[in-house]
Amino acid sequence: MLSRLAGNVFHVGSAVERTDVVARLLDVYVARREPGTVEDDRVVAAELRSVVGTAGPANDADRSATIDALALDRHEPASIAAAVAVARDHARRAREVVSSELWDCLDVTRSRMPRKIAPGRAHEFLGWARERSALAIGVVEGDASRDEVWEFFTLGRSLTRVASTARLLASGLLEPDSVTSWTAALRACGAGEAFLRGRDHHPVPDDAAAFLLLDEHSPRSLRFTVRRAAECLADVAPSCVAEEVAAFSAARDRLEAVPADAALGVVGDAGGRLAAAADRIAAALDARVFAVTEPAH
Repeated sequence: MLSRLAGNVFHVGSAVERTDVVARLLDVYVARREPGTVEDDRVVAAELRSVVGTAGPANDADRSATIDALALDRHEPASIAAAVAVARDHARRAREVVSSELWDCLDVTRSRMPRKIAPGRAHEFLGWARERSALAIGVVEGDASRDEVWEFFTLGRSLTRVASTARLLASGLLEPDSVTSWTAALRACGAGEAFLRGRDHHPVPDDAAAFLLLDEHSPRSLRFTVRRAAECLADVAPSCVAEEVAAFSAARDRLEAVPADAALGVVGDAGGRLAAAADRIAAALDARVFAVTEPAH
């Protein structure tokens, strides 16, 4: 596949996943969070910004300002609105390999993205954003051949999910010894119901850490997502990013070696290491594989 097309498909997958990730994080940590002091809200907003990867200053005045910035601000690269626009734009550039159903889904989502939401309607909007992301992913998973298009789309999704989940586990939003904190983290990762299924108790920190780090069957766990990303890299990553792929593989091997009963003690270190490795691969692909050379004049 042409590097231009591969890059566009990769960024569609990454942006669609970012839409889901940011919507879940905002819903759990801002829209439905228990009332707190203004200072508490600002601390949460700052940590949330670090998790989603925004470089902007964390000076939100209140929760509404955080939602406006990370959900609706089209000039904030980490926001839902920006992610939807990026997904639609890259899909347009790759129309020859992107299905009509996926294009229609992204185009409609972009056209219906609001510029403001009424107070008290944040939860409803964030649920809509998650549904639109799930619809786009479902179109690809249900219809696309398992060829390079699917692999680059899945690689974009997987690296974005690895980085965001890993940054959450390494952030100040997670208090490793707090049951309430792990409950929120599981919900923010979309793993709350999957964790509780088959269990008759609320999240225990040891069990929750092992689930989000090491579960082999949940697509929301780091082990599952890292393996998926590694499989795609093995198929499509060129030799010019071999160093970054090797670093990612080393981080994966360290994760695979963690015993379940030790997950809680290494969750922060493992998260930081995997987030850095995933970010390095994405940056290397952009710089050396997907970059379009400007024509000479």
